[in-house]
Amino acid sequence: MQSAELEELIQVITNQVVARLGDVTKSKILFQGEIETYPAPYVKKLSADDHFMLETKQDSDAILLCLRQLTVSQLLAIVRLITIDEVTGMAIDFLLAGKPIWIFSRFPDLTSYRRQAKFTVWKQIQAALQTLETMNVHFISDDHVFSRQFQIIQKRQTKTSIKRKFISRLELEQRWQVGKKLLAPNEILTDEAADWANKQRRK
Repeated sequence: MQSAELEELIQVITNQVVARLGDVTKSKILFQGEIETYPAPYVKKLSADDHFMLETKQDSDAILLCLRQLTVSQLLAIVRLITIDEVTGMAIDFLLAGKPIWIFSRFPDLTSYRRQAKFTVWKQIQAALQTLETMNVHFISDDHVFSRQFQIIQKRQTKTSIKRKFISRLELEQRWQVGKKLLAPNEILTDEAADWANKQRRK
């Protein structure tokens, strides 16, 4: 294999390693259950953002938990920070870590409770569920709410580092021959290229 081919192969491998490292810096969004059961336009928008990776397996590094319709009992358990099942346990873990939760459904209809329960009980249920918003639990029921919450997590999202490109010795030699000696901010010399550049400076 000639040195030019070897340099090209090294560059390809280096680019692949850097791309994988880039995936590591992405923030994870955890979906409880199958992603296909969530509204497709919203999932598509989340997956299109380069800063996020969608997961379905529990991950303590995830920055956001997405849930489907929850029962009123589950929501009340979350408000009171009481675990009654796997979903409420997961939600409480996120809240205790200061992370947001999105529930892809409308705010629950409490009409049946108003008819069945005493007025004071209904008012307590209503008040408890309204505190969810202050706990960073949001009902994603339309495009406006989704867009607003999406902008919030994008602002909180730490910016990923600039994609780096490694410059091989062969590429550096070619640049020097045409008088281009400066590197772009995202370019880094390989060890071999750095050694060669140091030798050239000493001459």
